[in-house]
Amino acid sequence: MKDPAAVSWGRILRCGISLGAYSFTVAYEFLIRILGGKPKGSCVILNYHSIPIEERVKFARQLDIVVRRATPIAIDMETMPAPGVRSVGITFDDGFENFMSQAFPELERRNIPSTVFVILDALGNEFGTPDLLERVMSPEQLRAIPEKLVTFGSHTLTHPFLPSLQEQDAFKELLESRVQLEKMLNRRVVLFSFPFGGFTEALVKLCHQAGYDRVFTTLPYLAFANAKEFAVGRIRVDTTDWPLEFRLKIAGAYRWLPWAFAFKKRLLNSRIAASALGSRHKESAGQRVPHSLIRKSASDLTA
Repeated sequence: MKDPAAVSWGRILRCGISLGAYSFTVAYEFLIRILGGKPKGSCVILNYHSIPIEERVKFARQLDIVVRRATPIAIDMETMPAPGVRSVGITFDDGFENFMSQAFPELERRNIPSTVFVILDALGNEFGTPDLLERVMSPEQLRAIPEKLVTFGSHTLTHPFLPSLQEQDAFKELLESRVQLEKMLNRRVVLFSFPFGGFTEALVKLCHQAGYDRVFTTLPYLAFANAKEFAVGRIRVDTTDWPLEFRLKIAGAYRWLPWAFAFKKRLLNSRIAASALGSRHKESAGQRVPHSLIRKSASDLTA
């Protein structure tokens, strides 16, 4: 598992390119204002996972930056961002227990809405790789969170890599997780996020058939290009992000990354790249994302 705090040339390069993209956007918006116009509104959806107790202060500082530089919104909004307004939505994948103990108090203090995407079978258990297992909230803890500021969405039953499943198995993960979560919480569940960021056009259609109003990817596009947008992009953020890095992310400056991903994919799929990479490419192509990272508790195993 990659360490989000690690410094690499790739991370520095991405930050540098994003700084250039941000500078271009600032210049463009300045020109529009000079000509008497008003720039379009923009929205970025942030994607957090775990907020450990030792990172709570950094998380709080990031929230202060969000409040100063943007307008926090609920991600089930049905209106376009207002002209000239930068909006930010905040989401958490996996439903870790430290959301309740560390993240929510800071969000509540600033009156910031958020959405938590829950893995049904992980509730009350541990989730993660063997070297980084974390406790997931229980159903009782979910129900104890005030409904006013927190929306819950589905993150499937078992957190599989959905593109690797048969269609009927993928649909089961989508539909049953929504239905069970609605019964558990006694409230509508209409939002979904893709585990591992894995999705296809066919899976997006299945999500619509499963009753979702909106689904979220991990591609850092600007969100809500139109009010009824169904598949919405998000940018991964961590409490270990550099201050400049975080500011660029909430400004939407990393929105060039999907095109870089697409170019890299085309390059790796080309005959020239396959020949140059040789057997190493074949090995990487054969790798599979784990089906599930859930670690059942002893009581569940003996039940």
